[in-house]
Amino acid sequence: MATAWIGRAVVVALAGLASNALAAVAQVQLAPAETTQTGAPIGLTYAAAQDRVRFGSSLGRAAGYGMQAAQAQADVAAGLNRPTVSLDAQLIRYRKTFDLSLGDALDRAQAELGAALPGLIADLPGVPGDVLQGVGQRLEAALPEIFAALPQDVRLQVDDTTFRPTVTALQPLYTGGAIPALRRAAAANVDLAQARQQEAVSLEDVNLARAYFGQVLAAEALKIAHETRDGFDLHLRNARLLEAEGMLSHSQTLQIEVARDAAQRQVNRAELEHDNAVASLARVVDADAGVVPTTPLFVNRDPVGPAGVFLDQASQANARLAQAQAGRDLAEAGADLAASRMKPSVYAFGTYNLNPDDALPTEPDWAVGIGARYTLISTVDRRRMLGAARAQASAAAEVERQARDDARLLVTRAYNQAELARRQFLSMDSSLEAASENLRVQEIGFREGEATASSVVDARNLLGTARLQRAAAAYEYDLSLAALLAAAGSDLTLNDYLQREDRISAP
Repeated sequence: MATAWIGRAVVVALAGLASNALAAVAQVQLAPAETTQTGAPIGLTYAAAQDRVRFGSSLGRAAGYGMQAAQAQADVAAGLNRPTVSLDAQLIRYRKTFDLSLGDALDRAQAELGAALPGLIADLPGVPGDVLQGVGQRLEAALPEIFAALPQDVRLQVDDTTFRPTVTALQPLYTGGAIPALRRAAAANVDLAQARQQEAVSLEDVNLARAYFGQVLAAEALKIAHETRDGFDLHLRNARLLEAEGMLSHSQTLQIEVARDAAQRQVNRAELEHDNAVASLARVVDADAGVVPTTPLFVNRDPVGPAGVFLDQASQANARLAQAQAGRDLAEAGADLAASRMKPSVYAFGTYNLNPDDALPTEPDWAVGIGARYTLISTVDRRRMLGAARAQASAAAEVERQARDDARLLVTRAYNQAELARRQFLSMDSSLEAASENLRVQEIGFREGEATASSVVDARNLLGTARLQRAAAAYEYDLSLAALLAAAGSDLTLNDYLQREDRISAP
């Protein structure tokens, strides 16, 4: 009986959630203030259990690290338009060969020297004029032979070692839109990480509600099973006494005995389910010794709020929708980046030699300028890459549209389920009172011989079923409410509804 109601509550309350909504089980650390003796279960309210999960969840920490990484990447992208300054240092061993042609220079030197000889020797003091004239004639006659003996070509070869430190700066001026696209992609990546972090928190809340109130429901089902079995034990003792006095047939005693055995089997099943629930909650809150929940199942007497409020919140804050929107922005940035590869880039540059005295002959001491680059032929088909990127952007836009519709559907389903569970719970008070009164009347009639054993068995089972249905309705409400808050991306939690004055505890 308990299994059917628990299963129904889980399936219906979470039918609209993502397929992995209940697969994320938070692993948390033990808060020092809550450490107890080894082997002793920890008594926790729902708020305290939520704090433990938020305090050290592995899922939450992983999402936090992802957020830090995305933010760091965005900070890096913010500096892409800054200049790049680099320092290069090179120790170079080199050889330089120069081939010089001297023919023209020698011809000019011969002509100029021949023209200048008369003037040079005319000023020699104490030398007769006819002697000077003879010397001049002889020198003029010897000049061609002198210059003909000189080499017409000279090869110079230099071997040296130099240390060349240079500072180079490169400033992008125009990148075809690549830098804005990279910045947009980094911002979208931050939004994606933030949405994943929000989803991790929401999944933890839903999973905690399932485990925490699931153990409360399992404990109540076990209590009801014990009380039902004990009631049948009492009926069986009374039936045997009445049979011994001849007031009851043996067949009716057997009917009660069969019902009592069935109740015992239900106790066995409830105990197993309770053990499973204890293990599940202990794992969620990382308490090896187990947890004793101190917050009962609850239902709010008034509705959780207008459905339109949750729908509006979902359109702005639903984690899956936020991820889809970030994915669309990321794909559009990819399309812009692909388009930038079709355009030229312009940059300014500058370089300065820190050791100009030892520079190579062909190297400047410093240089500044503006350059442009355009790729004529690439190993990648840029047009097809652009087409693929635009197709991905279109697909991401469709995913976002579908995520928006899914978010509204999730909110609508969770809201309707929470409202249905709330109404069912409130309507069960009269049914529970009627089942209790019916059992009391049947027991009196049985003792007085006016009621059959089967009527007492039915009345006892009916009361147990009514009590379990009421607890299951409260569990369904709590789980559906947690799913609703997660789907809407609401800032509210179950603790906020636990603090409302219209809260009704169950049982």
